[in-house]
Amino acid sequence: MNQAATTQTNTSAPVATPPDNGPDCERVNTVLDQLIEGQPVTAEDEDFLYDHGTDCSPCFDDIEKQHIFIGFLNQRVSRRPIPARLPEAILARVGAVMA
Repeated sequence: MNQAATTQTNTSAPVATPPDNGPDCERVNTVLDQLIEGQPVTAEDEDFLYDHGTDCSPCFDDIEKQHIFIGFLNQRVSRRPIPARLPEAILARVGAVMA
C-alpha cells in the first residue's frame, strides 16, 4: 500500500516578511553587539552604523528601539559605585577557596 502524501499550503494566511538581513544589516548587528559588550569600535564602523541606520528602515527601527531601551535602563537602573575594597575581598575569597 503506497500512498503519496500531499501537502496543502494555506495561501490566505499572512506571511511575515523578515527585514533584509543582507551583509550590511549583519554588519550593523555585529557593530551593535560590539557596542553592547563594551568593545571598542572603529570610526569606520561608527560611520557605517550611522549611514546604514539612517538609510535602512528595518535597521533604523532596531537602532531606535535600542536607544529607547537604553534610555529606559538609564532612568530605571541605579548605578552604584563599586566599593573600593571589592578587589581585595574577591582575592581573599579566591585565596581561601584555593587554600
